[in-house]
Amino acid sequence: MGKFTLILTLSLRGRRVYTKLCGRLYLVFMDIRFAAALSAFLGALLSLCVSIIIEFQRKPKLSMKVEEPPTDVTYSNRPANKARFLRVRLSNRAMPKFLRWLGRNAAIHCHGEIQFYHQNNGAPVFSKPMPIRWAGSDEPLSYQALPGGQLAWIFDPSKFNAAFYRDCHAGSEEPIDVVARFDSDTDCYGWTNENYLQNKGWRNADWKLPSGRFLVTITVHTSGEKVVDLFELENSVGIQHFRLMNSTKEDRQKIHIK
Repeated sequence: MGKFTLILTLSLRGRRVYTKLCGRLYLVFMDIRFAAALSAFLGALLSLCVSIIIEFQRKPKLSMKVEEPPTDVTYSNRPANKARFLRVRLSNRAMPKFLRWLGRNAAIHCHGEIQFYHQNNGAPVFSKPMPIRWAGSDEPLSYQALPGGQLAWIFDPSKFNAAFYRDCHAGSEEPIDVVARFDSDTDCYGWTNENYLQNKGWRNADWKLPSGRFLVTITVHTSGEKVVDLFELENSVGIQHFRLMNSTKEDRQKIHIK
């Protein structure tokens, strides 16, 4: 009887030990599964964050600045003998050197508009914005032969439409025409492709700006995004001092631009 009791006691203790061991192994197993699941979740989250950062870095980073010096041109047999063109340059910032291997995306199909405002009160000068003309575009004119063998400049619609759109690649700049002033005029004119139309002429009355100071907003759209900047136009001086300048904080408050 004593031996049987001893064996039964040892058996019960063994079962308890076995049960505790199984319970602990189960907890360890569950901890391992939880750790694996947590590791997989954190890995996926980290991959998602890295992908978002990479795509953000690859997006075009656009900014504008005044082109210095202004572009002075002399002509013969054209609507003016002397002209000064004021431009801004749109740039797509290059990738930092340590991320250069990723490659920044080009700003595709850039287009936009220019709006002029009175400098004293911020009221618009014109009822509508002026379409942007990319300064690197060809004039929308082509030579064509006329009866009698003469050559003449004829309006070319394909060149006209192409001048409104431009791709801006990473690390490059694209100039945008803003205004032009001619000969001894005191007025200046917003410069867009319409100024090449025969019924408009270089001195396009639709975009005529008298002597004075004005504010100029330039908006460029690309791939569902846009960049906007504000500049000051100085046209109350002689043509040699006719210029674009960076805007002030007070100017930005008038137009409600940050």
